Amino acid sequence: MKNIVLGAFEIVGPTFLSNAWSHPDSDTRGFTTLAYWQELARALDAGGFDFLFFAEALGYPMTADGAASEVALREGVQFPVLEPLSLITGLAATVDRLGFVVTTSTTAERPFTNARRFSTVDHLTRGRIGWNIVTSDNQEAMVKLLGEKGITPHDERYRRAAEFVDLSLKLWEGSWEDGALVMRKESRELVDLERLHEVQHHGESFDLEGYYPIPPSPQRTPTLFQAGASSRGKDFASTYAECVFIQERDLAKGAALVQELRERAAAHGRAPESIKLVNGLSLVIADTEEEAAVAREALTTAPSREAMGALFMGWSGVDLLSLDPDATLAEIRTEVGQSLLAQYQDPTLTVGGVLDRLRETMGGFKVTGTPESVADQIEEIVRITDVDGFLVEHSVGGVATYRRFIDEVMPLLRSRGLLPDEPRRGTLREMLTGGSARLPADHPGARYTV
Repeated sequence: MKNIVLGAFEIVGPTFLSNAWSHPDSDTRGFTTLAYWQELARALDAGGFDFLFFAEALGYPMTADGAASEVALREGVQFPVLEPLSLITGLAATVDRLGFVVTTSTTAERPFTNARRFSTVDHLTRGRIGWNIVTSDNQEAMVKLLGEKGITPHDERYRRAAEFVDLSLKLWEGSWEDGALVMRKESRELVDLERLHEVQHHGESFDLEGYYPIPPSPQRTPTLFQAGASSRGKDFASTYAECVFIQERDLAKGAALVQELRERAAAHGRAPESIKLVNGLSLVIADTEEEAAVAREALTTAPSREAMGALFMGWSGVDLLSLDPDATLAEIRTEVGQSLLAQYQDPTLTVGGVLDRLRETMGGFKVTGTPESVADQIEEIVRITDVDGFLVEHSVGGVATYRRFIDEVMPLLRSRGLLPDEPRRGTLREMLTGGSARLPADHPGARYTV
């Protein structure tokens, strides 16, 4: 059985997928404090997690005319949310092993400034940072909050994203040779100009001419994550991503998607095993199966039906609450969240049925039971799907989400050979791939390395 990798799936806010901030066991009031996240980082680091993953929400769910969803604001659906990259150095100073992954958008950001921030954090964390690349699902927020002129079509966002990443790779890999920072006091030579290269890029979306101001960080390029599930998104992920986040809930479909992504990677000239596939995992653990089932039901019903409708709108652009509850989604089209919408376009499923089902189906695999049963279920998922690991989804919030898993399930996984005897160390890329701190030779970014 393979060793799996483990990440914790969070957002810098009081609630996320489960929307369970109102659950009796939830205590997320400290989400605006560094101490709250440092406590979580310390627990994950000591427990043997490989990384802490932060999703991002640049906006909140909005209707088609750009009006804020009142239920989203009132009940806390992707609102409020802090910016995550600002947290990372404060967390990395707390722990010396745990990696961090931060989401930023190729639709909302600029390549130069985004690259500069990640290079800085890669230096300050000694190579423990990853970039989760998204094109932004909430296009209404792009218009209303960031001043974009209109909703950017799905495929156009991916064209921009490909150019954005390509330019970022030129900056990270193609500007500084190793050893260019010489700092020779006697000759007043800080940089060896023979080993510093100007970057030239003139593309459809971006133009850049100049020198990148940051010398190579431990990874040069942060470890690249991506989570697109549409056909275009999967092609993008298999081209650039080193770790792909998927959200399957069916074993057969999960196995098929893992195989498809590896085959797509091979078609792009990459080793199929060079990309790691991690699936979302929602955990409920109790002393008995009966207690676990009750706890799962409490977690499932914590968010209101309306709140889940608002979350669906933020991710897909489709306002279920405004549609006829007896209609279906079969003919609905969207420029965002296409793969999510497709999951609910069964012509026999009404809008009302979708609203009823969302609380049970949002997110990845739902694993419920005693510690032994949970370990059995995880082992079965790995065996059947061949996933490389999991992102444990934020449930009730804070350390409570992970405590029993760390204390009672991870030792069982370790004894079964699913986790290494000792937690992994090194840069994030080394921990996840077992290879070098730098991009492998078959990654498209390696062609720019000087």
